[in-house]
Amino acid sequence: MGVFLDTGFFLGLLHKKDINHNLCKKNFRKISSGKYGLIFTSSYVISETATIILLRTHNNPTTLKAFWELIYGKKKFIRIYESSQHINSLAWKIFFIHNQKAKNKNKYLSFVDATNIAICRENGILNILAVDSDFDGYLYRL
Repeated sequence: MGVFLDTGFFLGLLHKKDINHNLCKKNFRKISSGKYGLIFTSSYVISETATIILLRTHNNPTTLKAFWELIYGKKKFIRIYESSQHINSLAWKIFFIHNQKAKNKNKYLSFVDATNIAICRENGILNILAVDSDFDGYLYRL
């Protein structure tokens, strides 16, 4: 049991102007209770999130530092998966198969999201905190 945190969740949680801010704060309290077990993310999500926070907040140091604290600081509560050749191979299969079936570009799956799915499958993680529907059909979105 566990829950995987996606980029959209971090953005919503930390960026007060994000339309999902209140929902993400509510979900953060829910997962912090331990009800869903351990909390995970990946180095790919961290990279993507840091870059998007930088852009959306116009390099706001407070928001960037808050993200760093959640991941690496005293408030750290997340286990980080690093990618591997095995995970990348699985991710490429998911990425390729999904996108071959996609009817239009709004249904495309990013490689980072394919990697998240591969990590979750390999580690028995069934739940994801994400604000978009990209993971529907793969993981249970909280």
